[in-house]
Amino acid sequence: MDFNANKREVAEVATNSHESHDIEIDGVSDGKRNPNVDEMNWNEGNGLLDSNHGSEKKRSKISEDIMVGPANTLMRPAETMGPSDTLVGPARPINRRGSRSEYVGEGPADGSWPPKEWPVADSLSFTRALIFYGEGTVTGQENEDATRMIQEARRFRTKYHKGEGVTVGGIGADRYRFGANGVVEIFYGDEETNLCCVPDLDTYVHDYNRLVEIVSDGKVRTYSFQRLEMLSKLFKIHKITNGSSEHQAQSKLLGADFYSTMKIDNHIHLAAAASAKMFVEFVRRKLKTECDTVVHEGQTLREVFENAGIDSDHLTIDAFNVLADYSVYQRFDNFNSNFSPFRLTHMRKIFLKTENEIDGRFFAELTKVIFSRLEASKGHKAATEMRLSLYGMERKEWLNLAKWVMRDWDGEYPGPVLSSHNRWLVQIPRLWRIYKAKKDQNGSLSFQVMLENIFVPLFDATINPNENKEIAELLQHIVGFDSVDDEGAAEAPCSNTTANAWTSATNPAYSWQLYYLWANIEVLNHLRKSRGLNTFSFRPHAGETGDPMHLAAAYMLSKSINHGITLDKQVSLQYLYYLDQVGISVSPLSNNFLFRKIASNPLPKFFKRGMNVTLSTDDPLLFHMSDDALLEEYTVARSSFDFSVSVVSLNLRLHFFYFIWSFLPFVSTFLKMTDMTELARNSIFQSDFDDHSKQYWLGQNYKQGVTQCDARKTQVPLMRAKFRAEHLAQEEMLLSLIANGKGKDFLKDMMVQFSYAREGHRDVLAKNAINIPYSL
Repeated sequence: MDFNANKREVAEVATNSHESHDIEIDGVSDGKRNPNVDEMNWNEGNGLLDSNHGSEKKRSKISEDIMVGPANTLMRPAETMGPSDTLVGPARPINRRGSRSEYVGEGPADGSWPPKEWPVADSLSFTRALIFYGEGTVTGQENEDATRMIQEARRFRTKYHKGEGVTVGGIGADRYRFGANGVVEIFYGDEETNLCCVPDLDTYVHDYNRLVEIVSDGKVRTYSFQRLEMLSKLFKIHKITNGSSEHQAQSKLLGADFYSTMKIDNHIHLAAAASAKMFVEFVRRKLKTECDTVVHEGQTLREVFENAGIDSDHLTIDAFNVLADYSVYQRFDNFNSNFSPFRLTHMRKIFLKTENEIDGRFFAELTKVIFSRLEASKGHKAATEMRLSLYGMERKEWLNLAKWVMRDWDGEYPGPVLSSHNRWLVQIPRLWRIYKAKKDQNGSLSFQVMLENIFVPLFDATINPNENKEIAELLQHIVGFDSVDDEGAAEAPCSNTTANAWTSATNPAYSWQLYYLWANIEVLNHLRKSRGLNTFSFRPHAGETGDPMHLAAAYMLSKSINHGITLDKQVSLQYLYYLDQVGISVSPLSNNFLFRKIASNPLPKFFKRGMNVTLSTDDPLLFHMSDDALLEEYTVARSSFDFSVSVVSLNLRLHFFYFIWSFLPFVSTFLKMTDMTELARNSIFQSDFDDHSKQYWLGQNYKQGVTQCDARKTQVPLMRAKFRAEHLAQEEMLLSLIANGKGKDFLKDMMVQFSYAREGHRDVLAKNAINIPYSL
């Protein structure tokens, strides 16, 4: 076989871009699984699957030029194997029928080509597009430099979020103190050895600046953009070729549908969790049943409304004036004022605050109305992760919040403010500028005092729960922390100034504040874990507006983020978020009113590329018209972003081998809710609901990856899950081999394999075709 000719033919069918590659489409089959395929073994070390090889292939002569190896497989010639084969892999079998071996699992266990063969199925479950790369795509010093820097960037996330940079010594800490650097230190007995050391501020600032430097590098941006664009195009091909198959597969998942599939609203603020309609009805009912209750400065509820000049005719959604309009666009100040009904701040305090003359009873009852609707699954099946606000203005805030949540309330909805369909997160607004102006009398107040107000009660309740019972009990029902506020507000540059030295009235940098929240939560988690208590995730607002480099800090420190729409301005960070599957909870309706119109929202782009995105509501009181705010988000997304493909007619032309194969016009049937159910499934993965709940919603083996989820529960067909998992695994392997300088060896091996695939495909066509074109 003339391998130089093969290279020339590959070049002839290259795409118009500088990347020389071809697309091989495997055949669609009935999707039956091969009973000979061995079971997958889960490797928890890197989240990929390791597998044993599967069944043998039947012998079928294709070309005399192709070597026949043992087990009736086609082997590449031994002389083509080079020193790179420890990474690229041993001689691999090619299916004699012309289709490639099917990936049954998600990927190899070690991030490179596996020492064992992939399991082979008798027939492919769906059409796959395989990319055979040419010169310039996986070779060249620029690509090697870019991939090495990407790997360096990913190590920062491992160091901080995954805790590999945290030093833990001993167990059983029984005392703590706030260090001079603003991070809690924990000790045992009289010993002075800190049992949990996180990277200090100097180290963090150095690492953060290095990450910013990496993602801003031209080589990294180019490589990331090319890979993301490739993922987008591959998803488009997947939809074109597998649309009807996915529809058929989903239609066979009987017993459930989109409405009965669990969807979690990962990002919703309690103060705006009720819809405007629900809120108005609640206020109207209270005026009718509790008009004589003293609610504000000695005034009854009736008197408050009378003094404001509001009668029963004003109890309409329009008069309440809480729904957002054009006036809030790019105006966070106007947005915050919308939380006050009739633009009266005392109305907000009466109905939407936990601390007032009635101890927040109206707010508790309104919250329970929302819970009751969730628990009854009215409209559709959903759950929430609502945010409780804690400002850090005073040390007693935690106790007051605990008393409000855990109180045994009377009335129509008795008991504490808890629900099986909700998990609490605590949001901490970045309001240093306000705290400084309000509390500082002599100009010496430092940021560390605010940190102590936030974290001292938590460490007290963890070490001495019997002396802090209310807070200790509340912490059992909290799953994470959020950081919120206007990202577009002025802030100082990220500096090495420690918390106890920060006395400026200027807001510290977003990335600086995130470090101090992460560092203290990390120490608290290690302390609580050592005592067998629940721990907390860190899921801040990031990338809603402002500097896109906020997303760099969030990438290093957080489990997932809320919003993330400015990722479309920074492709390198976007690629990092894809590779590590960092959760992104996007709120398109909120974005539409505040910072990004629906037409330019990057959610569909993120989704097509395989990023871990989902939908959330943010503030239903302000942005939604119905009581089913989350369902409204999914409906608007489906209609606005065209997630589910309608009937299309395409003349699909794919450059195949060294001739052009023209398909007949291809009609893709409506994809039903496949995309919507994938977004819903992602919401469960991103959530901090307990393992038992996730098993119920996703399947017993959900921790082994998306391909191991129960499709009957998620309503996501297995072929969609396999498509996502395979391409993520391939990106990991490609990144690794290029960074290790194996690009040229990989390209050489790919050329050989491509020649076999092309030969086999051509011969199968020639054998079965009635008319054979002269060009063949």
